[in-house]
Amino acid sequence: MDNYSREKKINPELLQEINQYNNVLLHFGEWVKDADNLRTKFVNAEPFEHIVIDGFLDRNFAEQLHEVFPENYDAWYKYENPIELKYSFDNILLLDSCIQHYFHYLCADTFVNIMRRLTGIQDITFDEYLHGAGLHCHPRNGKLNIHLDYEKHPITGKERKINVILFLSKGWDSTWNGQNELWDKKAENCIVKTDVVFNRAIIFKTNDISFHGLPNRITCPEGHFRKTLAFYYVSPLSSIKPEDEYRKKAKYVITDKDEMDNPALKKLCAIRANRRLTKEDLEDL
Repeated sequence: MDNYSREKKINPELLQEINQYNNVLLHFGEWVKDADNLRTKFVNAEPFEHIVIDGFLDRNFAEQLHEVFPENYDAWYKYENPIELKYSFDNILLLDSCIQHYFHYLCADTFVNIMRRLTGIQDITFDEYLHGAGLHCHPRNGKLNIHLDYEKHPITGKERKINVILFLSKGWDSTWNGQNELWDKKAENCIVKTDVVFNRAIIFKTNDISFHGLPNRITCPEGHFRKTLAFYYVSPLSSIKPEDEYRKKAKYVITDKDEMDNPALKKLCAIRANRRLTKEDLEDL
């Protein structure tokens, strides 16, 4: 496991201060007042529990986040291989205070309670390590093969339950691709596509059938990026199975019919299920 992922990214002192602040929900849209009614929509959604929320944040706060989203990605983690091309950064404590506050608001007691009411999962809590979460950015030619997220947190041993992905790109053209796709439980057909719209969030449950991703290469002009903020909620491990059967990394699948019989891609997916891909892996294949 990479050393960076062992570092806690949520500052307990800042979170304590925020929990004493009674107006956390003012930074979110009007939807937070309707969480109980939205739960029905979330639970009954196909192909698995999810909901798309426009106006996820208060507009002014969303604009502030857009303004301070980094434009230099030299120090970011880069995934550059045939099944994933994206940049990510999770050490939010090095970034603008506006970004820090956003992630801490998602951890605040009042907002966690909103998420419990929305999803019906009463024991979810935030992941203080932001493992796999943080700021994500897809450049031109970016993609993310359809996959299942990790199941068991490699540090805390908790189970990943809920994803919250907030779109921060403005003026995104749907012909550039980049839609978040939800696929059926056999990863054979795309059921739902969610366009990239500024201040839109998709919240969805992660489990053994929640196949998702953006498998079509992004065709935006050079210098444009699909920008998102990703956050995950976890709960005590509920499934019992042999240790080596838990997903501790993402499980990628090949959905492009022209690539399904490609042995090199199959091997890359098998390796990625256990660790990150290296230049040596790509050279070997």
